[in-house]
Amino acid sequence: MATDSLAYKDLRGYLQAADKLGELRVVDGADCALEIGAITEVAARTAKPKVVLFDNIKGYPKGFRVVTNPVCSPATTALAFGLDPRLTGLEIIRAWKKKLGSQKPLKPMEVSSGAITENVDSGDKVDLLKFPTPRWHEHDGGRYIGTGCMVIMEDPDGHWINVGTYRVCVHDRNTLGIWISPGKHGRLIREKYWSQGKPCPVVISFGQDPVLAKVASWYEAWGVSVLEIAGWLFGEPVKIIRGKRTG
Repeated sequence: MATDSLAYKDLRGYLQAADKLGELRVVDGADCALEIGAITEVAARTAKPKVVLFDNIKGYPKGFRVVTNPVCSPATTALAFGLDPRLTGLEIIRAWKKKLGSQKPLKPMEVSSGAITENVDSGDKVDLLKFPTPRWHEHDGGRYIGTGCMVIMEDPDGHWINVGTYRVCVHDRNTLGIWISPGKHGRLIREKYWSQGKPCPVVISFGQDPVLAKVASWYEAWGVSVLEIAGWLFGEPVKIIRGKRTG
């Protein structure tokens, strides 16, 4: 069975809902240098994987947290997509197939303010190193802040907003590198700007709820807005804010 609406509205709400189901594990005092990555890997391979919330991370202020394995079990999969968390195995697949049949995309709603505008750093105050970004694997070339992220770009020709999940590496306090594989929509959009001699505006979201994170990684046809699909899953339009620098 599917519920009428999701049990949460954002990542904080999702963590609370997962905790009520007994699907959240909190780990205190882990280190960003391989410990978080190793614990995440081990936790994902257990018989009953949980959502893992890393708190009080070594070397970072209290409140700077990392969430891993947000959708990694039948219960959390059902919770994330508005299905009954008691369903298992083929029951979830059947319920999801039925829900997909009722898909009715909803256009995003533009608003003037929101939680994302509460804490803003700009100019010389930008410091990406203040965020606890793990080195996930021992042979990684850097710390990847962009794993379950949303890379948001606008097609320069069609005024279409693409959202994708691409790898994002922290290079220094105010520089990120984005890797987009050949053929991906974000790469095609980027190359359009560059072919016109223009810089490509990019917005990246880290730490969003499971619905936004998952639809960003789905493959949809060129021109299809996954934000509209997210609105359908939420049961209400996704609220968006126009960036002052990027539009």
